[in-house]
Amino acid sequence: MITKALPGLALLTMSLFSGYVLADEASSASCEAAVQQLLKQQAETNSQLNTRLSILLDQQGHSAKQLNDIKNLQQQLGKQVTPPAQPPVFKKSSKKDASNLCIPAEPGKTTPDGKMILGETEWIYVEEANGNFMSRVDTGATTSSISAQDVTVFEREGRRWVKFVMPVDGGQEVHVEAPFVKYIRIRQANGMEDRPIVRMTIRLGSVIEKADFSLTDRSNMDFPVLLGREFIKDVAVVDVARENVQGKSKVEGAVQASEQQKTSKTVTNGKNGKKETSAPAQESKAIKKVPVKDETKPAVQPTADLAKPVKQEVKTATPADVEPVKTGSAAEATSDNNKDK
Repeated sequence: MITKALPGLALLTMSLFSGYVLADEASSASCEAAVQQLLKQQAETNSQLNTRLSILLDQQGHSAKQLNDIKNLQQQLGKQVTPPAQPPVFKKSSKKDASNLCIPAEPGKTTPDGKMILGETEWIYVEEANGNFMSRVDTGATTSSISAQDVTVFEREGRRWVKFVMPVDGGQEVHVEAPFVKYIRIRQANGMEDRPIVRMTIRLGSVIEKADFSLTDRSNMDFPVLLGREFIKDVAVVDVARENVQGKSKVEGAVQASEQQKTSKTVTNGKNGKKETSAPAQESKAIKKVPVKDETKPAVQPTADLAKPVKQEVKTATPADVEPVKTGSAAEATSDNNKDK
């Protein structure tokens, strides 16, 4: 019985072993096919990437060429087209950029080291009044002053402001409002006087700057505006032998207040009966005290708790063949007492 079963078991064992070998060969063949397929896909992907990279490199080269062409055209146009000349304007705006400012050198109007030259009288443009006013340059006065009437201090948005009236030519008046800075006490021949100080924007020649002015009635004075050394210092020098060096600003619609005309007297000579015209005698004039109406409460803060304008040393476009000359300010030779002429 056992002898008959042994051949059957041997056949069964051989069949199982052959089946395992066949399965192993089939699995290896499928793995090799999958690997071949992956390698083929990788080759195709690399080929596509190389193609796109070559296209991008071609486009980059074309763009660089176009950029060079544009730069060449710009250079050619820059040589052919000259920009229109514009009058130079110097504006002292802030303390941060004041060190980079440069007043253009103008023959006869600036010194070699860049300071303006002011004559005995100068035209200034006051932005708040939109008017040109003839001013007298006075290095003996510390603070500048401007003619004002009906002065009233009032409150606006928690700050002090000042409104006043400025007389101009033709018997007309200009109503002006400006920020209040402080009160200043001035010693006059007829006693002490407290004047309000306001801050206004003025234009003198090529300079545009904010300046402080005391308000007083200058209707009986020769000039409606007096420029003191606080404005002149570090910005200009004074040549009293000249007048109106910087000229008048041309602003459309601006009013004007010029120097008051001096009246002359006609005198008859008793000997020959001829009429002679004599110049008016120089009389000492006193500035009128202007009443100030203050409508604000003591707790109201002044508008100009703003920092006091700081004057910086200015630069100039000095020609290469001109040796810089150090010019001292005329204001340094005067006393510090407040004066008003």
